[in-house]
Amino acid sequence: MFLVGMFSWWYGHGWISQWGRVRDRLMATASYFSIGQLFATLFSPFRQISAGKVRGSLAAHVRAFFDQTISRVIGAIVRLFTILFGVIALVLQFLFEFIIIIVWLTLPILPFVGLIVFAIGWVPSWT
Repeated sequence: MFLVGMFSWWYGHGWISQWGRVRDRLMATASYFSIGQLFATLFSPFRQISAGKVRGSLAAHVRAFFDQTISRVIGAIVRLFTILFGVIALVLQFLFEFIIIIVWLTLPILPFVGLIVFAIGWVPSWT
């Protein structure tokens, strides 16, 4: 009964809990990089000190326009690189989490596989 209880927990409640932890870790990584918010503000000005209304001559308006344009381009570049690094981190973490899930599925079976391999006398050759 003990083994049946362990297997039922491992492939039941433990399996559901493991998927929840995987989801939480992936969501935490996505939240850390703020990928959704960076997409929403992709072309917003980047650290613009003087973002108020411009009053004055035509030259002041042209200068303010180019300042805002350059600020938006720099902001878009910085945000795109951050989004790129975030997506790369998510893909790598997803692969790692996939390995964790596979190990979770196969871990309880490995002692039985070891006993069977031991019983038939198979020994790995490392040389």
